[in-house]
Amino acid sequence: MNYNKPELLDALAGQYVLGTLRGLARKRFQRLLLTSHQAREAISMWEQNLNNLASSITAQTPSDDVWQQIIQRIENQPQQSKKVIHTKPSLWRTWSFVATAACIVLAFLVIQPATKIENTQQIALVQNQDKQSLWFIDVNEQALSIKASSQLVAQTNKDYELWMILKGQDTPISLGLLPKQGGKILLKDKRFNASNITLLAVSLEPIGGSPNGLPTEVLYTTELILL
Repeated sequence: MNYNKPELLDALAGQYVLGTLRGLARKRFQRLLLTSHQAREAISMWEQNLNNLASSITAQTPSDDVWQQIIQRIENQPQQSKKVIHTKPSLWRTWSFVATAACIVLAFLVIQPATKIENTQQIALVQNQDKQSLWFIDVNEQALSIKASSQLVAQTNKDYELWMILKGQDTPISLGLLPKQGGKILLKDKRFNASNITLLAVSLEPIGGSPNGLPTEVLYTTELILL
């Protein structure tokens, strides 16, 4: 596949942002994001356009039932109620664009109820293709506090490594190994600066981490959410 074609890159970026790019195609595009500045720019443009679209529409306060469904989806819990929400399609599509950040904050509060959100500078949520939350990342001034979700089914013969990609650089920087269960603290790399980070990525590695200082198999990518 020729990723140098602008129209192809734009189409893939749009599908990636909207969540309709799945399977092997999504994994290939995630690997491309680690090395292609053009791909990351296409992602940024799509996110900006969709955010502008959402902000141009009058905000609607979701009902308590909608918030309950968001939390249930994050936790992958069965519905407690049979009630069906009838929402206008256009409004729901708009809400889906702006709900991502809210879902991340809600997930953080659900999984870590004791965390004081006002003391958090940035957070990130790593999800799989089924939108299941796998790791929750809380960034403070000194370190990254990472908690593995109960939904994570970790491979015992592999490790998971966290990487960051800085603006203007194509080479990922390792931040350390992620926990397979429970929590873990990773000290900040001296180059860690939220305003300069384009992307966070999780790779699957041999036990002990990457053997060559580069991601072996990129599984997931996500962004920092500034609070």
